[in-house]
Amino acid sequence: MRKAYLFVSLSLDGYFEGPNHDISWHNVDDEFNEFAIEQLKEADLLLFGRRTYQLMEASWPKAAKDPTTSEENLEIVDLINNANKIVFSRTLRTVEETENWKNTKLVHEFDPAAVRRLKEQPGKGIWVGGSNLALSLIKANLIDEFRFMINPVVIGKGTSILEGIQGELDLELTKTRRFSSGNILLYYNLPKGIVKAGPFARL
Repeated sequence: MRKAYLFVSLSLDGYFEGPNHDISWHNVDDEFNEFAIEQLKEADLLLFGRRTYQLMEASWPKAAKDPTTSEENLEIVDLINNANKIVFSRTLRTVEETENWKNTKLVHEFDPAAVRRLKEQPGKGIWVGGSNLALSLIKANLIDEFRFMINPVVIGKGTSILEGIQGELDLELTKTRRFSSGNILLYYNLPKGIVKAGPFARL
């Protein structure tokens, strides 16, 4: 069974983005990029919600053509490009593939059974990106590991990655990792599953 993991950067007060989708406060340096490469090498399937997909599509293919892009970021581009990608969206009509953005599939409806079948297929891990998609996967008990990168900053207000959970998540801390930037990475699993599931989020 393949493992699905959710990675998200958070502020000390629990937000993954500030007002107007601001993530300029995310603490990113060479050490973070090295970790990003390690993490992407664990997966060969990336699952996106619409907004995360559009952000990634707008930035990484351009980075591939930019002569100033660092070697680490070029490796990230290559890993993302060669991985299979699925975007869940009711509003997107098509997805376009290019030389630097390929292996992409559009799915209009979130189906927990279909995701379970993906997990049963042979392969590496499954990386999850997107808050609404994450909520739907959590409510269906399809996330095996939570990876929260805590940034040493308080932003006051924003959007919580777990906003909309109608129940209790009894998480178990399995590992921690400190970064020289002050970031701390917390690894959790969910041994008991979600106590009470709410309706799936709109993607």
